[in-house]
Amino acid sequence: MGANTELLLTTDSQRLRGFANMLYKENRAWWGTYRWWTNALIWPLLLGGLVANMLLVSSAFPMDITAEVARAGGTTAYVMQMGMSVFFEFGIQAIGIGVIILSHDLLIGERHNGVTEWILTKPVTRHAYILAKFIANATHILLFLITIPAFLTYVLLSLRLGAPFPVLSFCSGVGIMIVHSLFFLTLVLMLGVSLDSRPALLGIALGFLLGGNLLAGLVKPLIYLTPSSLPRVAALVAGGQVVRPALLWPPLLTTILWCGIFSCVALAKFRRAQF
Repeated sequence: MGANTELLLTTDSQRLRGFANMLYKENRAWWGTYRWWTNALIWPLLLGGLVANMLLVSSAFPMDITAEVARAGGTTAYVMQMGMSVFFEFGIQAIGIGVIILSHDLLIGERHNGVTEWILTKPVTRHAYILAKFIANATHILLFLITIPAFLTYVLLSLRLGAPFPVLSFCSGVGIMIVHSLFFLTLVLMLGVSLDSRPALLGIALGFLLGGNLLAGLVKPLIYLTPSSLPRVAALVAGGQVVRPALLWPPLLTTILWCGIFSCVALAKFRRAQF
């Protein structure tokens, strides 16, 4: 005869019922596979290696300081600016691609193979399903694609400077990088709810990322309404340079607003979706 089993009352709210179990599932998709250690190696090596290479090029400069180096305030200042430009301007774009690739199949794959429909037959709400995916993947993306490479870059900059690099300005630049990455994560989640085709999702998200600067160059107001200018702004802020409020706050605040809009649209459409 089987042992008696005591039923435990869960404390999940009605709207987020099953969230804890879904969050565990999404975390296991990172820590239970090769995904965590490959990303923990690839991104610090890629971004840190490029920054280290840039910071070491000062030995290639001739003794007579060029005009660009003079405007920057000397060889060290110029090399530091180039290192931050590599990490923030190139790095933000590269991380954006990584975010899209890592998250593009979060919803479409499970919808196609029936996992979503099966999960929703359990005591799991649709809000919990989407929210768990966002929180788990945002946490790991920010850790492996941004935080670890940023820490390595900060160490390299401090070593090249010969003193601790200004923490506040550097962290402000990293904060802008985080906002930019969350924009594309929420965009992909919204597209994952709306579309059934992986190529279409990748085409729209990558097209927006890679073509955003070109489009903003043709339509000037888009500079203030999209994250296209954030890579350059992040590099300037991290370097402690003065950025005009009109160039900093409008694109930053509108990007945060877009993140909220994409999240709300994803939740609304997923709540009405038929499986």
